[in-house]
Amino acid sequence: MFLRGSKKRRSTRSKQQEDEDPDGGQPCTRCGDQCPGFRVHGWRKICVHCKCAREEHVVRSVPGQLEKMMTKLVSDFQRHSISDDDSGCASEEYAWVPPGLKPEQVYQYFSCLPEDRVPYVNSPGERQRIKQLLHQLPAHDSEPQYCNSLDEEEKKELRLFSQQRKRENLGRGVVRLFPVTMTGAICQQCGRQICGGDIAVFAGRAGHGSCWHPQCFQCSSCSELLVDLIYFHQDGQIYCGRHHAERLKPRCQACDEIILADQCTEAEGRYWHMKHFCCFECEASLGGRRYIMRESRPYCCACYESLYAEYCDSCGEHIGIDQGQMTYEGQHWHAVESCFCCARCRLPLLGRPFLPRAGLIFCSRPCSLGEDPDNSDSCDSALQSRRVASAPEKHPQQQQCGSPLNTLYCRRTVTSSDLPSENRRSNRNQMRSPDERD
Repeated sequence: MFLRGSKKRRSTRSKQQEDEDPDGGQPCTRCGDQCPGFRVHGWRKICVHCKCAREEHVVRSVPGQLEKMMTKLVSDFQRHSISDDDSGCASEEYAWVPPGLKPEQVYQYFSCLPEDRVPYVNSPGERQRIKQLLHQLPAHDSEPQYCNSLDEEEKKELRLFSQQRKRENLGRGVVRLFPVTMTGAICQQCGRQICGGDIAVFAGRAGHGSCWHPQCFQCSSCSELLVDLIYFHQDGQIYCGRHHAERLKPRCQACDEIILADQCTEAEGRYWHMKHFCCFECEASLGGRRYIMRESRPYCCACYESLYAEYCDSCGEHIGIDQGQMTYEGQHWHAVESCFCCARCRLPLLGRPFLPRAGLIFCSRPCSLGEDPDNSDSCDSALQSRRVASAPEKHPQQQQCGSPLNTLYCRRTVTSSDLPSENRRSNRNQMRSPDERD
């Protein structure tokens, strides 16, 4: 169930903003009836109920903000493009079609795509298109009004960042038949030949003659089909808008916005705004505190224990993150003699063979059958117990949750020259866990 033991979240959104949200109340395609309907978080781009992204909820039509941004995006592209491409349009059958094609060519193009990616009106393909528009072309990557709490300098930087990307990298694929008079070309993605008469996608920014099979016109980072053929070209590769932006600047894992501030938090290869590195559940700041990463989301120790701690099959109490534990085929015990012991004679089994039976563990076959253990040899035991967390000082919960317990420490200030050229930032505070220290 959602909202279990959760603490009240801070929200900066007004009731009027929530009422105006066109996606408010829409069901989640992942969670079904478990989510009462989409309600946007105050500053994260997720639902407060199920914590899934907006695009994971049913969106029946292109949101107004996205439609405006798309119109502006295409308009800006046409202004900087040497092609005569138009924006593409809908037909009675399709929600969107590549521009400039005859009906039979439209059919030929869509026949190359998976059935669930063809945007028939009121079909899963149309819903997938809307989902990908939201994901691949985030409005908050281009327009300051869709961002949270940017100061004037950051708004100016975002506008310049967006304008530069449109001017230097933005393009739109053009679909046309490969001339039958030509010998053919090689698809830039799969390396197979495109023959004369085949339908192909051409990308002007990738160079003259660069072309792809329709099903191969994908983002080089996420391998998703580029929605509405919109791409960003960088260093010989094509990307969706989201992943191209991330090649140039870090993205906050909490609010999903590009980080424009001079400083940010880096932990385990991901980035956060300084104020956004907080517990995913209670939103308490994690700077200088221990935390546990689960599914790329940081949790404070208290919230992690309340949400994900295992319960001991012997005493029934939860197993704390600083406590050793034993585990066997989905069962868990405190790693103490009073819990991990024979269910009949209470003989401690730490480091000893044991015999599982009907959800219990025993020291020998007679004990498992309810007989007197003194009359048998304990060598009848079948299995050797396995110590799962024997070093609580180092990684007390490593096998329990699949991720080590970490503490953020200010390692050093990272300047732009310290970062890869495609993702440089100045004055970034790099945070490392204790295990990474020299």
